Parts: sequence; C-alpha cells; structure tokens
Amino acid sequence: MKVWNLFDGRFGGVVLAMAVAGCQMQALPGSAAPEAPLATPARIAVDAPVAWGGQLRCSATDCRMAVVEHEKNTVALFRLEGRSARLLDRQPVAYHPDSAVWLTDNLLAAAVEASSGLDIFRVEGERMVRVHQAHVGFAPRDVVVAGSSAPGQHKLLVTPYSGKEVAWVDWREGNQEAARVQKVHWCEAPWHPVHVNRLPGLEGGGFAVACLDDRKVIAVSDDDLLAPPRVLARFDAVARQARPSPSGQWLYVALETGGRNARIHMESGELQWLQAPPTGAVAVATLADDLVVWGDDRQLYLQRLDAQGGVLETRWLRASGFATGLQLIDADGDGERDLVVFNSSPDVVDVLYGPLWAQAAKTAVVQPKN
Repeated sequence: MKVWNLFDGRFGGVVLAMAVAGCQMQALPGSAAPEAPLATPARIAVDAPVAWGGQLRCSATDCRMAVVEHEKNTVALFRLEGRSARLLDRQPVAYHPDSAVWLTDNLLAAAVEASSGLDIFRVEGERMVRVHQAHVGFAPRDVVVAGSSAPGQHKLLVTPYSGKEVAWVDWREGNQEAARVQKVHWCEAPWHPVHVNRLPGLEGGGFAVACLDDRKVIAVSDDDLLAPPRVLARFDAVARQARPSPSGQWLYVALETGGRNARIHMESGELQWLQAPPTGAVAVATLADDLVVWGDDRQLYLQRLDAQGGVLETRWLRASGFATGLQLIDADGDGERDLVVFNSSPDVVDVLYGPLWAQAAKTAVVQPKN
C-alpha cells in the first residue's frame, strides 16, 4: 500500500531562539533509561517556508546560505554571522524549486521543476543576479556539483523528481551558449545523489543515490559516469537518502518506515540492518563512521553503533518540521560541527550548534501535536 507523504508531495529574516519541548516516545534498543534531557543545544530558526533544499557555504570572510522555498517559488539568500542570520535577497523562479547548491563562493545553481532545468545565479554584493538557465528536459529534484575540469568550468549532476533520466551538465562561466547536457537512465526517482570515495570491488569512487520508487541504492564509477549503474542494495521499504561516513567505509541509507535503516560496507558490499523507530528516517548525516544523525518528523535521532551495526546508544534532538535535508558544517567558526536542517515543512530552517552528541537528550523529544 502506498502512503502519501504530505510534507513533500510524494509517497511513502527573522531569527528566533527555539526551546526544546516534547513528550516521550518508546525508546529504541540501546537507548538509555528515561531521564532528564542534557543541556539544550543553542539553535536558531531561519524564516524559510517549505525549504525543500539548500546549502550553507562558509568562506574565509563569511557564511552564506542558499535556500529554495518550494511553495513560494523563490530562492533565498541568507548571511550567517556568529549565531544569527540575516536575509540578503529573494529572487523568483518558475514553479517549484526543489534544491540549490553552491558552485563557488559567488555562484549557485537551483533546480526548478517547471522550467525543466537549472537557474544559475551570481551573488553581487548582497543580491543574486541570474546569469544562465540550463535546460535538461525534465523536472529536476536535485542538483549536485560533480567537479571541474578547468577554472570556470563546472560539471553538475541533475536528477529528476520522477522518472529514470538523469543529466550530466557541463557549463562554463561567461558562456551564453547552451550548457552541454548528456542524459542517461538510472532508476525510478533517484533522489539526493552524493559522491563517494569508495565503491565495492573498485579502486576509486563515484556517485551513489537512493532510488525512492525502485527501493534500491545504485552507484556509478568516476571512471565512466555514463555507464549503466550498479545496484548496491535492494530494500522492502522506500530508500529515501544515502550518505557516506567520513572515511567512506560505510554508506548509510535512510529507509522510510519499516523500523530499520541500513548501511553498506563500501569495500566488501556487506549490508547491515540498523534498528530504528517504526517511522524509519527520511534523511541521514554522519558525524563519524559509527555515529549517525537521522532525520524524522519534528525530531532527529543520533545513534552510536558497534562494528556489527548494533545500537550502543540513541540520543535525540528536536527539529522544527519534517527534517528531509541535513548538512554538517562549522557554521559559527568555533571548531565544532553544527547541523543545518532543511525542513520541507513548515516554515523554518534550523541551525543546531555543536557539540551535537554531547547536548542531545537521552530520551525522545518531539513537539506536542495540536
């Protein structure tokens, strides 16, 4: 039976201080006995309604965050300064932008469904100026940077909202001609691709992606990006997102529902099952090879794992909405990794300041439903 996900339409700058509120949920195996939460982590909430995606990028001079506001049909630009955020600009795009990525400190690309391609913006001062539109011929869900062959030359990977067609886009700065687009077929609904530095049985890395409607994880090698993809694992539940561990040893897979997530050993190909709440997860980020953050509805859960994938301990953090996008980055320059949470519903992007594990609660924390 298919289940509608009302938060993102599929199956399956005011800054406010946010306080943890919540009620207990059933503890996972490996969770500590109920006790008072630890110190609440510092956090801000950035006003960005229905943020389907985005990326924070920090340079030597500042940190700027690009966010797509899915229902408002806009791309927003914020500057993060210390532990505060300020809106710089909002620019309209066609119907339903789905993701955004930085190409350089001053260039960003947004994937836009209705225009069937990418809008590329240059940041000039505190404003975004659209400099190019790259047409890929399908409604894109994700855009990721795939590399650069020379200064000013950018290769991007674009994957669809639905369908099997993906596009490799080569675009050169200052070139008003159409970007070079090469399309291949992968799997049904390959959402949120990511580069990995290892692949089972190969010397080098490549790109991996979870296929929502095909319920599997596939990968292609850097040696031949246009080759047919290899299947790394198949699942009974929806494979929502895949992300590598810092060393590349593991590829973690968020599975929507089913009470378990998974990880793939990127040398042997071994698949390990990881105990999870009944709702599974919709996003994942990795603090260490054995320390993982999972995104869920209005909360995040952090798991420390043993070598066999057993849960040693689970801790919890609150999210302001449906936490479908996670980015680990030092946002305030204190040497600790912080967590940016792009909530596809309702109205804010969370920035949670580290150390994350040390400040997470030892019991589940969620906002009470109205």
